[in-house]
Amino acid sequence: MAYLRLRRILELAVLDRPGLQWLLAGRGGEAERRAPADYWEGLHSQGAYSNLMDDRRRDHLRLLAAMVAERAPQGRVLEIGCGQGAFYETLRSHRPGRYVGVDIAPSAVDQARTRFAEDIAAGHATFEVGDGAAMGLEGGYDAVVFADSIEYLGSMDEVLARFTPLLAPGGFLCATQWLAPHPIRLWNRDLKPRLELLDEALVCAPWGGAWQVWAGRPKGAPP
Repeated sequence: MAYLRLRRILELAVLDRPGLQWLLAGRGGEAERRAPADYWEGLHSQGAYSNLMDDRRRDHLRLLAAMVAERAPQGRVLEIGCGQGAFYETLRSHRPGRYVGVDIAPSAVDQARTRFAEDIAAGHATFEVGDGAAMGLEGGYDAVVFADSIEYLGSMDEVLARFTPLLAPGGFLCATQWLAPHPIRLWNRDLKPRLELLDEALVCAPWGGAWQVWAGRPKGAPP
């Protein structure tokens, strides 16, 4: 327990002080950490992410949903890596104008479609199977959301080049990232310098999890 507490202190210190990054052991800073579709399908089939549907495990997603709703009330929202719909479960109480969730794992999308069948029938939400880093997607979104998924979509240069054009004027990206060495390196090196930061916060859950939650507009995006 003492080690974990020390680790958390170091991660918090490094988050906004890149010069201290050497304090975190291990390399883990690769710009790309993609896994094949069958890897994610296996995890979802085994229920590895089912605990995110537990209301007590979604503190970070509640903050993320609030950031989206505050800046884009009743806006159009695209989520990449939607899984079984844990973020949408939180966002729906804010009544977004339109929500599209994409995930690479068919079993996750099937579970989301079953859980939110009424919302889908009413035209409030759509869940699609596909590789968000490669599939053709229409634009015009007020927010593009990455809940614990942005580090698995390729290099951040590719991510920004792909998703910035999908934003409506004034639109923004937002994400949750697990507080750990690899996401911290991506944030300090590849993301923060390329964003006009709108909001940033940390969420520490009682059971020990911790996330960075942020919203930002890619520099050079249409005003």
